[in-house]
Amino acid sequence: MLAVFQVCFFVGLGLTFLSFLFGSIFDIAGIDGLNLDLLDFDIFLPISPVLIFLFLTVFGGTGWILLDTTTFLLPFFIFIISLVVGAVLCWSIYRFIMIPLKKAENTSSPAEEELIGIRAIVTETIFSGGFGEIRYVVNDNSYTAPAKGIKGEEIKTGKDVAICWIKEHVFYVVEMKDI
Repeated sequence: MLAVFQVCFFVGLGLTFLSFLFGSIFDIAGIDGLNLDLLDFDIFLPISPVLIFLFLTVFGGTGWILLDTTTFLLPFFIFIISLVVGAVLCWSIYRFIMIPLKKAENTSSPAEEELIGIRAIVTETIFSGGFGEIRYVVNDNSYTAPAKGIKGEEIKTGKDVAICWIKEHVFYVVEMKDI
């Protein structure tokens, strides 16, 4: 039984190290876990690679420590205690760290509807019938975007404009003096 706990601990530790070493490979691959929202209940299925690595490490470490330090617990109970400790820790990390971070990530950039009517500055000249670039500020964050005049007119760098609509990630703008 000790060998099982040691293998789980070192495999979990090694995979966690490799995960940090190779960065966001799981995010790029779209492997970030599975959660289901049913009737306002968040059902967590711990298949996120990072949580699996954490579970293996905690499960193995807890079992190893309990096997070495307790003489009154049967290996079956040590196994169950290790499972529970690993599952509770994974759930806690997921619930109190990963979910808030994902929500913060999704709410940091404004929705397109919120940008209509916002003042922006032309940072690259918008050519007649062509494109340029604008810079706008929302919630103290500065963003840039491709832009086009609403009538296809040329708008020089440094001019104040207002965002009228957004279509296919292109911001259609009008000069503030024309409003």
